[in-house]
Amino acid sequence: MARHREFDIDQALDRAMDVFWRYGYAGAPIQEICDAMQLKPGSVYAAFGNKHGLFLAVVRRYIEQMNHPGMEMIRTNPNGVDGIRDYFDFIADGIINGNRVWGCLGTNAFIELKESDAELSAIMTDHLSSLEAAFYEALSRDGIENARDQAKYLLCFAQGLNVVAKTALDQSALAATIEAALAPLQKRSASAA
Repeated sequence: MARHREFDIDQALDRAMDVFWRYGYAGAPIQEICDAMQLKPGSVYAAFGNKHGLFLAVVRRYIEQMNHPGMEMIRTNPNGVDGIRDYFDFIADGIINGNRVWGCLGTNAFIELKESDAELSAIMTDHLSSLEAAFYEALSRDGIENARDQAKYLLCFAQGLNVVAKTALDQSALAATIEAALAPLQKRSASAA
């Protein structure tokens, strides 16, 4: 008979997330992960199978917690470009206020493991496709020409911000960078109205 799990799985994943975020998958020591989760290794392995299973659960949780709220901003704003701006302001806030001090966990994981981890690659490819689709839908709402190409550009810009987040950007530099990236879309949106 299986034992009843006696810990909050979301809380445990959030604690493990910080360790993986800081060290990456390969560099994250399992004992430090267990210590952060306040669990014994046996409990971690019983719940997740192994370090890889735990990491995949952490990446899924990260996407749910850190990326879906921003994507919802894109989808729910009636003005597509304003929704995109809200999304990038959300990302910038995370960079400045420390939530993304180690960059984006998903992007970091994708860079580290894309070639060697098919499951992670599938999770991140699906996430990036969803983000690109959200950009495309928002741009289409505003009648932006070449919305498909512009959505790909915004996806690349978002991933670039995720990598640059690991540097010491200040708020004004980050705001100016986002403004420069979105200014051409703002002009196109205004002319389409």
